[in-house]
Amino acid sequence: MSKPKKVFPVHFDEFFDSMQGESHRGCVLIGCHVLDIALQLRIRSCFVRRRPVLRRAIIPLFEPTRPLSSFWAKIQLAYALNQLDDWAYEDLETIRGIRNSLAHSHGSFSFDAPETQQLLYHLQSPRRCFGDGDSRMWSLPRTLLRCQAVVEEFSPNVKSLNESFFLTGFHYLHGYLTKGIAYKKTRRLLADPLAVAAPHPDR
Repeated sequence: MSKPKKVFPVHFDEFFDSMQGESHRGCVLIGCHVLDIALQLRIRSCFVRRRPVLRRAIIPLFEPTRPLSSFWAKIQLAYALNQLDDWAYEDLETIRGIRNSLAHSHGSFSFDAPETQQLLYHLQSPRRCFGDGDSRMWSLPRTLLRCQAVVEEFSPNVKSLNESFFLTGFHYLHGYLTKGIAYKKTRRLLADPLAVAAPHPDR
């Protein structure tokens, strides 16, 4: 009998270069894929780990067209299992909304488009990154400038303030979901304030 395939968090080095080299549309799609895998890992950590149960009852739930195949289903179940704080749930739903808006758009997609900004600025994770876990401490203009300064340190090609805002929030949220594991061995990130800010769940 073959062993069930394990699910590991996507390490920073595995998606960083491709994510930074993509358009705004590609950046969102890759980010959602990475967060989707992190959510699957969090959910599966709540289930029994007996191989027969994994093979017969758990792994099939995440396969295409099955109950937990969608990003939405994973967000809802992780929240129901008390694996997400309220802010994380809301940010994941916001990112899902951004992805859905670009999926239904036939034109070009940009973080700087007014309709995208309206969704983007609901993200709490960029503010939490610099506010020691408290999103109320940082104003939007101050957060945007800080995000740009941090992102430019390891990705000078990113010129959009709004893209920097999204990337900062994404990394903070991914660090939260993976308990920092996805960034642990990355020397380049360890020298960056985002590494220090990447939170562990409060539970």
